[in-house]
Amino acid sequence: MQRRTMLLSAAVMAALGSASPLALAADQTMNVDVCIVGAGAGGVSAGMASVDAGFKTVILEKLGVIGGGGNYMEGTFAVGSRLQLKDNVGINVEKQFKRVMDFHHWRINGKALNNWLKQTAATIDWMEQHGIKFEGVHTAFIDGNRTWHMFEGGHGSSLIKNFAQKIEAKGGQILTSTPAQSLIIDKNGTVTGVIAKNEDGDKITINAKAVIIATGGFSCNPEMVKKYLPYAGYESAGSPGRTGDGIQMLEKAGAELVNMNVTMQAGLWLKGVPTGLQFGKDGLTGATYVRLLAALFQPYLKVSPKGDRFADETLPLEYISNAAEEIGGEAFAVFDDNTRKEMINEGLPRGYFGMVAPGTKFTNFDKLFEEGVKKGFCYKANSIKELAKKTGMDPQRLQKTVDRMNQMTKNQKDDEFYKDSQWLREVKKGPFYAIKGSLRTYATVGGANVNEYFQPLTPDGKVIKGLYAIGQDAGGLYSDSYDMHIAEGTASSWAINGGRLSVEHIKTYLKK
Repeated sequence: MQRRTMLLSAAVMAALGSASPLALAADQTMNVDVCIVGAGAGGVSAGMASVDAGFKTVILEKLGVIGGGGNYMEGTFAVGSRLQLKDNVGINVEKQFKRVMDFHHWRINGKALNNWLKQTAATIDWMEQHGIKFEGVHTAFIDGNRTWHMFEGGHGSSLIKNFAQKIEAKGGQILTSTPAQSLIIDKNGTVTGVIAKNEDGDKITINAKAVIIATGGFSCNPEMVKKYLPYAGYESAGSPGRTGDGIQMLEKAGAELVNMNVTMQAGLWLKGVPTGLQFGKDGLTGATYVRLLAALFQPYLKVSPKGDRFADETLPLEYISNAAEEIGGEAFAVFDDNTRKEMINEGLPRGYFGMVAPGTKFTNFDKLFEEGVKKGFCYKANSIKELAKKTGMDPQRLQKTVDRMNQMTKNQKDDEFYKDSQWLREVKKGPFYAIKGSLRTYATVGGANVNEYFQPLTPDGKVIKGLYAIGQDAGGLYSDSYDMHIAEGTASSWAINGGRLSVEHIKTYLKK
């Protein structure tokens, strides 16, 4: 869906005639109430709330299409919604607040968290009033909280399309291929607009009474990843375009950055394999290697690049990701031929987040694994020593790890990390196999320190007037980990609610 508002009149275009592209470039000026930078879930939600409020609104999107990560979200978080009450889901704001604060050891923005939690149910109602449909409330975990409100069809693109159409129908503008370059800041430090550039090279000065930054973090910016994240090799498993533009603008405006080391962790993925080749519905998309990704995800032996076991392999995604960070961000799944046969004949006991169903028989294991060997992320050997040599692990350490796993499996007790004994497997019968994984992130979640109204704060706690930061450009919701296991869908909800709540505050701000 590509939208672009032409700002040059037909008469001017005719007068320019056959001028060169360089000559076509011309400075342009727009005067609006609200300028939103980024057209993802947060940006279009802010746009929807803004046009509802009667504000003259423009949304800037640097890519040729809108939606960003919002196109891929399956559901979003809420507490105390109509859907939860209908299904007798026993979660309320107080319980969730205490649970989240305990998880983060009170190292997060409690005021912002509480205000956001109190609004999430109303935001579900607001979305439904605008025609967004939900299938129900789910969790991806056996013991998870049912906070994940699933969009009809399991695709957030329905929200993006719906809101975009309504925004334009109410007079709002969505300019694609139009990246923001910088903020306009007056001598008092108040943000008064944005400088942008369109695909023709035109400089666009947008004078705005309020600016909302919603660019989605920095997971696609290798330099920022290296600077801020614990594992410099983190690759993005999310949407493209998240290059930190908004965070850099916020920092230049004087905002304090917080929790910049935190990501929405995606766990271990096949090392070096493009996201599209391993992440997608099994058999329905071009994700050729999604079953190998699911095999890497199975709760069997995981070892560090040195050959040491490092965690209970059944841990929730954010916990196992943290454990992998501690050993350098890369690890191997190691198993023997008996486990290979189990995956082929009995199926993969654990599914992979709706991509691969539990019990899927890995009938094409040998073919895919051989392709992985050729591409350098799978390894096969006739002995543990040979496997260690091929993977670069220490042979003695790997052998010691395998011997201990075999003994614990025989005893049916994991006295090292206390994994449930049903997941213990011997690594005894050759050939032996290893799959190499490295950490990926769906999105970074650190950004500007904000108050409960999503206004960025300076290091001394002062509000930067005229400016708002939402979604993955607003930090303070997470301490050192994304709390997926207890609060599924918070990243998208933080963005969507941020869009609605920032506009609610803009109504008050513009009255002053």
